[in-house]
Amino acid sequence: MNFMKEEFIKKMSFSDEVKKRFIRLSRGQRKVAQLVIENPHVVATHIASEVGKIIGVSESTVIRFCYAMDLSGYSELQERIRKDLSETEKVATKEPIYAGKKHEYLFSEVMNGDVASILNTIQYVDADSFQKATLYLHKANDIYVLGFRQCAPTASYLTSILENLGKKVTQIKFNVEDILKQMNKMDKDSLLFVIAYDSVLEDVLTIAKIAKNKNVKLIAITNSTISPLRDYAEINFVVGAQKQFAFEGNTAANSITHALIEGMMILNRNDYRKCLKCDTLLHYDFNLLEKQSAATK
Repeated sequence: MNFMKEEFIKKMSFSDEVKKRFIRLSRGQRKVAQLVIENPHVVATHIASEVGKIIGVSESTVIRFCYAMDLSGYSELQERIRKDLSETEKVATKEPIYAGKKHEYLFSEVMNGDVASILNTIQYVDADSFQKATLYLHKANDIYVLGFRQCAPTASYLTSILENLGKKVTQIKFNVEDILKQMNKMDKDSLLFVIAYDSVLEDVLTIAKIAKNKNVKLIAITNSTISPLRDYAEINFVVGAQKQFAFEGNTAANSITHALIEGMMILNRNDYRKCLKCDTLLHYDFNLLEKQSAATK
């Protein structure tokens, strides 16, 4: 492991640790985890029994959550959360990097933020899920890509590369008519690839539910380990870092998408390379025709 990655992991917040273990927790413990992630001040200022009443679980469930997180008990949980909150307040008092019109090191701070986002994403990638996703992409007869608003750039990036590799792929447009049209075409041999961050989840959950009822395979990229899209997706990749705007997760989303494409190509590299070569030649022929046409005018 390189030095940069080691340093980043050392700085992982307790909230990040909870997200990483979220899927292993029981249903009741997940309620405690969600409160820790979304409203840490409540846990930091209330005793275990009160926290249990707030979220509708027993005090013993709250304590079992602590043990599941390798803590000695509720007091240590509060200590970890208070430490996180203290660090957050320190960060909040710093001057934002975009505050001034001129910033000598703006490019390095932004790009280091992108690196941190990608490193954080790596932690949540399960190797078996990654391999399964590449196989789905390789075998799918029809691939549908869904990504609205700030997720659209990654959706377009994925669609473009898959098309260049000879895959039959459709990017679903953000209008009711196209959504219904594409949903009607999907079947058990189709693959729906969804890129959806928290702010657009309401737009895609219904689509994901319909796809699941039609036995469509579903791969998702979200920016939260507790995204409700997890209930419908067979494979879910979590991207980005804490305290990022949703669109800032696109760098990490593009990176995991690139990795998936590379994994898919390994399964039949010769054929995929032939498709890329044909695509390049086709563009060359079109450019040549345009130049000849322009010369005759």
